[in-house]
Amino acid sequence: MREPICVFNYKIKVIIAISLFIAQLISAHASVKVNIIIEQPEHHLAKVELQFDKSNIEQVNFYLPTWRTGRYKTLNLANGIRDFIAKDSQGNVLSWRKIDKHTWQVSGSKNKKIHLSYQVYANQLAQRTRHIDDSHAFLDSSAVVMYTEASRSLPHTVQLFVPKLWRSFSGLESGNNSHQFIATNYDQLVDSPIETGINEHHEFRVDSRLYQLVIWGEGNYDSVKMVEDIKVLVKQSKHIWQGYPFKRYVFMVHATSGARGATEHVNSTIIQRSRFKFSTRKDYLSFIAVVAHEFVHTWNVKQYRPHGLVPYDYQQENYSNLLWLVEGSTSYLQYQLLLRGNLMTTDEFFSALAKRITAYMHKPGQASQTVAQASFDAWISEGGDYGNNHSVNIYAEGFLASWLLDFDILNKTDLSKSYRNVHNQLYQQHRLPQSYKEADVLKILKQVTGSNYQVWWQDNIHGTAKIDFSLLLAKAGLAMSYAKTGEDKSSKQTKVWTGLNTKYGTQGLVISSVEQDSPAWHAGLTTEDVIVAVDGLRIVDKDLVNRLKDFKAEQTIEFTYFRRDKLTTTKVKLSAIAKNKLKIIVIAKASQQQKLFFKAWTGLDLPEKTPE
Repeated sequence: MREPICVFNYKIKVIIAISLFIAQLISAHASVKVNIIIEQPEHHLAKVELQFDKSNIEQVNFYLPTWRTGRYKTLNLANGIRDFIAKDSQGNVLSWRKIDKHTWQVSGSKNKKIHLSYQVYANQLAQRTRHIDDSHAFLDSSAVVMYTEASRSLPHTVQLFVPKLWRSFSGLESGNNSHQFIATNYDQLVDSPIETGINEHHEFRVDSRLYQLVIWGEGNYDSVKMVEDIKVLVKQSKHIWQGYPFKRYVFMVHATSGARGATEHVNSTIIQRSRFKFSTRKDYLSFIAVVAHEFVHTWNVKQYRPHGLVPYDYQQENYSNLLWLVEGSTSYLQYQLLLRGNLMTTDEFFSALAKRITAYMHKPGQASQTVAQASFDAWISEGGDYGNNHSVNIYAEGFLASWLLDFDILNKTDLSKSYRNVHNQLYQQHRLPQSYKEADVLKILKQVTGSNYQVWWQDNIHGTAKIDFSLLLAKAGLAMSYAKTGEDKSSKQTKVWTGLNTKYGTQGLVISSVEQDSPAWHAGLTTEDVIVAVDGLRIVDKDLVNRLKDFKAEQTIEFTYFRRDKLTTTKVKLSAIAKNKLKIIVIAKASQQQKLFFKAWTGLDLPEKTPE
């Protein structure tokens, strides 16, 4: 007798439910095991072994990312992979083929556990992707560990096999030994680099949170001062965000040669500096500013991130109009930490602000590209002469957009709210795995200020902002000045200007950039021209600047130069710019409102006069 259909269907549902439960149970215990074996560090080599659980498909694609988090550029991360081998758990070799530059396709994998092994060549120190030598290894897993669509969500256990006396550190949780780390998934793995080798290590607690400072390399740094200042710095985040997204944070520092820059990660950062760029006040201030920048990123981008970057797509570009808010706002907010922690003086802040204003004034690209466009095009952005004349920068112009927004919020709320409140609300309302769009930022701006920011946004983010720096600074009791302290007011206040920059190389005095609409631009000079003479006399000692002191503004002079090895000449009508560098000064007799504005902006009292 046949079973009733309802009973049959019920049994099928039970079988399906049991099967799903078993699959979930298996999946819950599934993981990826990663062995990284460093036996030839002097040759920059490592062997990587990966063990994946059973595959349920006949062909599996194994990927290595085409970019790493924190740098919005596609990179050739797969170029160091050799000796790729795929086997099953019985040791049988599986066939494979490479289907594009970063994808290895393994066949015959159904119902088999897959074991991969390959060699990694790691000599990309300045890229902050992978570097191995006889003293250490820095491993960003984006450039080391492959993944599949199925394995991305699985836990990863990384076991390092490294030379004796090496010590290993990461923002990842430690495993069964000092060289083992555990990631909850692939995304956490690639956002938690590993530093292993001969290093200096400091560990300290601030407000019940554990911090580690790991330094590789030798230089003129003072690690004791670093620790003391970081202790102060990390406390200042309370002025922006309510709450911490971590219990442990690792600061990794490379004191080295031929590499500079930094990259933020989910609960760690890697900072690279020239080994002798720590001891002077100028150099140390630059270092601690980078530390502040990367620490701000712990919230801004690592906890709340624009739509288009959530979740990360590691195999192609991730587009957003809001990268200026990711990077430029971080550059802006870093000063909030430095100033409120008294790690930077007001005079040093004024100097940094003056440099940013000067750069903007000599950035013709700000009339050609909006900061939203620069965000979208960050993946293909160009620096140098073209970038300056025809583009803007998500860091520099993103900083200025943040500054404009901050002052507008302060104005609209009678100093009760600021841009810091916007970032705290992004953290509270749009924490990962959520993302935020422009509409979400505008909504938060209205919540914070009670005002509609649609027109402001269109003018300054999707339009080319017109910044009146004098008006902006005056709100906080500040002004711009080109005069030196104690300088005779009757002395000459300008110098001649051509609008070109040069560098001395094997070819001679080579033009490296020409500012658009400058005298040199109108004279037809361009990059790679080799200047040999001015008014018929050879440039001596590579010094064009001193030679130009012999002339006056509005005077026309002759440049002799090589272009494509052909000697030619052109006439340049000189112009004038301020002789001295721009300074930000405190105005005389600042009003009480200006003093309150400065306090609300920086957290500090406005100085009675400009610090000497």
